[in-house]
Amino acid sequence: MLKKLPEEVLNLWNNWEIRGMVLLSLLLQTILIIFGSRRKTTGRIWIRILVWSAYLSADMVATVALGTLARSQGDSSGDSSEKANNSIQAFWAPFLLLHLGGPDTITAYSIEDNELWLRHLLGLVVQVGVAFYVFSRSWGSGILSFIAIPLFVVGIAKYAERTWVLWSSCSKSLRNSLSLSDFWGSCDRTGISETPLQDHQRDYLLQAYVFSYISKFMVQDLVPGTLELIRSRVLISKNNAYGAFKVVEAELGLIYDMLYTKAPLIYSRGGIILRFISSLLSVTAFITFQVKIDKHDYSTTDIAITYLLFAAAVFLEFYAFLCLVLSDWTMIWLIGKGGNALITSATYSLIRKKLTRSERWSRSISQYNLISSSIEREPPKFLEFLGIDEMMRQMHVYRKDLNGELQGLIFKHLREKSEKMKEDLNFFDKNVRSKIIGQRGDGVLEREGLLRDYKWCTTEVEFSRSILVWHLATDICYRVDKDASNADKDGSNVSTEYETSRCLSEYMMYLLVIRPIMLSKGFGDDEGYLHDTLRELLGLKVIKHGDSEKYQRTLRELWGPKNHGPDDEGYQRILRELRNGESPGFDYGVPTFTWKTKKSVLIGVELLARQLLLLAPEKRWWMINEVWVEMVAYAAAQCPWKEHTQQLRRGGELLTHVSLLMLHLGLSAQYEYKGVEDYSNEFVKLKGVSIPKILLN
Repeated sequence: MLKKLPEEVLNLWNNWEIRGMVLLSLLLQTILIIFGSRRKTTGRIWIRILVWSAYLSADMVATVALGTLARSQGDSSGDSSEKANNSIQAFWAPFLLLHLGGPDTITAYSIEDNELWLRHLLGLVVQVGVAFYVFSRSWGSGILSFIAIPLFVVGIAKYAERTWVLWSSCSKSLRNSLSLSDFWGSCDRTGISETPLQDHQRDYLLQAYVFSYISKFMVQDLVPGTLELIRSRVLISKNNAYGAFKVVEAELGLIYDMLYTKAPLIYSRGGIILRFISSLLSVTAFITFQVKIDKHDYSTTDIAITYLLFAAAVFLEFYAFLCLVLSDWTMIWLIGKGGNALITSATYSLIRKKLTRSERWSRSISQYNLISSSIEREPPKFLEFLGIDEMMRQMHVYRKDLNGELQGLIFKHLREKSEKMKEDLNFFDKNVRSKIIGQRGDGVLEREGLLRDYKWCTTEVEFSRSILVWHLATDICYRVDKDASNADKDGSNVSTEYETSRCLSEYMMYLLVIRPIMLSKGFGDDEGYLHDTLRELLGLKVIKHGDSEKYQRTLRELWGPKNHGPDDEGYQRILRELRNGESPGFDYGVPTFTWKTKKSVLIGVELLARQLLLLAPEKRWWMINEVWVEMVAYAAAQCPWKEHTQQLRRGGELLTHVSLLMLHLGLSAQYEYKGVEDYSNEFVKLKGVSIPKILLN
């Protein structure tokens, strides 16, 4: 096919085929170096797409470039200038090995990549063999051949580093390497149990480092003991809401480094030594090339590309050194050496605030409003035919900053549940813990004596249907109260309680529509129901474009009962029919059919909105807030840990942070259950501290 092209095009292709692929490989490595770690701190989709494309293409391009080099060396039979060009192009082979080793900021795009370490080991053997073949074909007595030797050492070391890190981060290796004795050892080394907490990053990182030994257990679905649960609850309870979320942020940063980067190696003693040697060899080869090579013997273009490859290699080593120094692991190392607290704190403050970005995750939560997305113009039919209509839902997702008020609401709710479990040594009662963790709105309603009136939309339905009903009812109440607030206060802002409830509501709706796998354990057996309901609501069969007048009329009808109290006859009749499993009827055109039989969300939304609007505004929004927080906590506890770790590469999820907070507060069913008498042999771990004293801290 290429032979049919004009001769000028063929010459251009032959001259730039290898050069173009080497430059493309260098470009992909630059993208991974710069943006590989950015995905941890941002949820922007363009960064994920860019990193995903570069990660999948980088190895393929470098491998093809090596193969093309091998072919060109095998066909070298020209004049001296052509052989000189072939020899300097063969000099690029160790740089391609360096590219195959990848940057320190990303070794795996997803956690499944760690399980493919055997494939990378085979690639290491094959590609090193190809690189040696390329170099041996051009071996001569010139200094260029000897300069390539240290580069080969660096390239092989980089590729071996990546393979070793992938192996050490796979599930089998992690399971074999984890031990809860490290948790107690870290407590002793850092002195965290005796350290009075202050409002600076050092204390947050200390706790995160200690907690990471438990969270690593949970990520691998291993079961820690109750003593570790008790100690972690004592430590996390010393924080306020802001501090607790800061601890979890740092902890998830350490987990991310363990799963997706070369941190397991480069922050070890052997890794530091290896990094020093590779940096020294790279700089030495660069200086020797600059001093000893006669640039006139080779093509100017090839010399420029070689300089570019050298500069990138040196930059890669320098960037790795900066990442090593300007990281949380450096602070952990300083603390482990027992340095003066003031010195280490000052050093860490300088590192984090002056030289690096302080973000450890996106600190934002995704939002999806089902009503707003339904009012939008209907997408073309051909998108549905191609299956792209599912992807179109992402267009209606927006992100909102996580504020301190929402953090305080969540942490206060979780700490109250933890304190309830602490009563009467309920940490050892599996049934009590399971009951508290399993509450998804019914716990709040039961405390307020309202569960009987609302169990039809909480405990008696699937979790997915409960989210849908409460989301739409919350949105209706929000719009109604917002209109009333604007009318009464001449357009003043809606109460922050309204905004908090709506934020949690739209976040849970985002999980249900965009990330349903994170709620998989909360779904009922009838999965077809969810698909049909979303198709009905998202397919514009409820609120089509231009039907805003009908929607406003529905709001007015729902707003109508606000002046009627709980003693209203119609309200009581509806509740009686619900309690008896009968069909509640409405007189404004809504079909009457049984909620449980037809599994329709629409009748439940209107009924729940009516019930909520009968309450006083303060009572209504307090209850909606608490119900949503309890739903978030339930979803966090039910989400598989594998899904939590997957979200770390997408900027992080609020659900993951809530899940870790629950873990450290003792609100997790994933613990080993034993009686108090079974811990007599384990007191040595606590150095004589008895269980009652721990519980009273």
